[in-house]
Amino acid sequence: LPKETNGSSRCTPPDLQLYSRFIRDRRPAVIPADLCSKRGSPNWLRVSQSRVQLLSQFAAANCSAEPVLRLDDHTSKFGSAQPIRNGSELPSLGFRASCRSPDGTKHSSVYYGTRRLRDSQLPPLRPGDAKRDSIIILGLDSLSRLESLRSLVNASSLLRTQLGALSLLQYNILGDGTPAALVPILTGTRESDMPEARRGFKGARHLDEVMQFIFHKLKELGYLTLYGEEGSSFGTFQLRFLGFKNEPADFYLRPVLQKQEALQSHHICIGNEVAPARMLTAIKDMFSMYPDRPKFAFSFFSSLSHESKDLTPMDAELTDFLKWFVSENLISNTTLILMSDHGQRLGPLRNSMQGKLEESLPLMTLEARLPRARQTLATNRNRLTIPTDIHRTLLSIAGSDATAAAAADKFRSYSLIDEEVPETRGCSDAGIPAHWCSCLSSEKMQHPESEQLPVRAAQFAVAQMNLATAGFRNACAELRLDSIGEADVTRASNDLAQRKRGIEGRFALTTTDLSVRASGYVTSRFRTSPNEGQYEATVQFTLTRKGSEFHLNFEQLGESSRINKYGSQADCVVTRAPHLRKFCYCLTNQL
Repeated sequence: LPKETNGSSRCTPPDLQLYSRFIRDRRPAVIPADLCSKRGSPNWLRVSQSRVQLLSQFAAANCSAEPVLRLDDHTSKFGSAQPIRNGSELPSLGFRASCRSPDGTKHSSVYYGTRRLRDSQLPPLRPGDAKRDSIIILGLDSLSRLESLRSLVNASSLLRTQLGALSLLQYNILGDGTPAALVPILTGTRESDMPEARRGFKGARHLDEVMQFIFHKLKELGYLTLYGEEGSSFGTFQLRFLGFKNEPADFYLRPVLQKQEALQSHHICIGNEVAPARMLTAIKDMFSMYPDRPKFAFSFFSSLSHESKDLTPMDAELTDFLKWFVSENLISNTTLILMSDHGQRLGPLRNSMQGKLEESLPLMTLEARLPRARQTLATNRNRLTIPTDIHRTLLSIAGSDATAAAAADKFRSYSLIDEEVPETRGCSDAGIPAHWCSCLSSEKMQHPESEQLPVRAAQFAVAQMNLATAGFRNACAELRLDSIGEADVTRASNDLAQRKRGIEGRFALTTTDLSVRASGYVTSRFRTSPNEGQYEATVQFTLTRKGSEFHLNFEQLGESSRINKYGSQADCVVTRAPHLRKFCYCLTNQL
């Protein structure tokens, strides 16, 4: 075993490299910024400030529009076609345009934008509401803070130099996947504490029937709201959850994105445009069309970063957006946040300790205008911060009382522009499971495949995966440990080792177990068969002595992470039990 870790709860950040030969050898191939403009067929229309405009070279075309109609959060359809002309009012938030030029050339594509609302559709505006700060959140899937510096070179530079934005250096995730990040940011509630809203679970209800999202709260304060998320086929709140019963935002882009993405022939490009460009234009239009109202726009992009691809096209789009933000002087009344849910979950870099830690430390960059708020944010950027802190910060920016949000979390959260996060805050104080904690000081084991501790820990983790799929054994194969690649071990102090473990990674200080001789965590990366799955698991171990006998006991801290693609391996449970996808290898795959 390694030396004991310090008994202090203070978080010591890992020393990670921005560049190294190891990292450079695992970088994705560069995608040219002009890929779409060169390879894609031209789009005939554009949407701007609730108007449809035909580009000059296609002005003579005859076009019709079929509006996109939302049936529920999982289904949308096209309505009846109606003629549209150059300058026509946007017929709906999104529509399919079908055009024919005089020479017989045809064009069909899905377009969307911010539609002008009737006065009756606008939220009530009370005295003082117009003075509230607006908020724009631009989220990118699977992007660590360090990877943002490698991939978004120009946008990162603009954020620092022209907006004075600060990146949180110890912003740590709370669990696996996108919901573990976005649920607490948008609701103040951790995913583990949510009311039941998962598909396939008894008593599950729609998310907006059991929780208040920030869209709802800010609408009460007079805000106009926009919410759009790429990757509609695996939406954050629809893949494993029942989704929203009612549209959560004034401008809810999911229905049109479902139709657009189903028709796209290239996941990055829509014709000759980069896919994220349209959502960024919708945000611009929202701010231009409603200058006297507070606005909240939350957009989440995955067309490039979800698959760990090069982000050069995204960097170009973000740079243009930031230049617009500065030119419109929005910095005077709008907070801009550039963030991610987590670092890369797949790929060659992820199968390493550097990759593991980068997954736990995603991008979270924000700016504060007032001197005192900026000073507090500058202090907190060096402290351990979490997604529930961001929720409280958003409420504070909007001028809303965040007391209720703080009381709802059993772990203390902080508004990062009003309150200093304690310097002594550690993962147990913040409720971060050990598997995702970036503060642990670990030691790499030299021969994990032949040492009892990592082998038995990995076997235990595989047994837990099989236990999770046991109720679907007629569909999912039982997994077997195939090999162990790497393992890291952290040994707790003697004092900590003898404390009986409580909930959520905390330790009750009232009783001790004097039979415990050692305790700590083993993080192992291993392969299973028959699914050729690569996993990473963190297991707590305790070594106890009773008389002359020693016993090694294990307890898993959070689910194992799947760190390679599983594709269609779990299709047999994707509807019935989507939460088991990373563990299930469908028996039909073996036929």
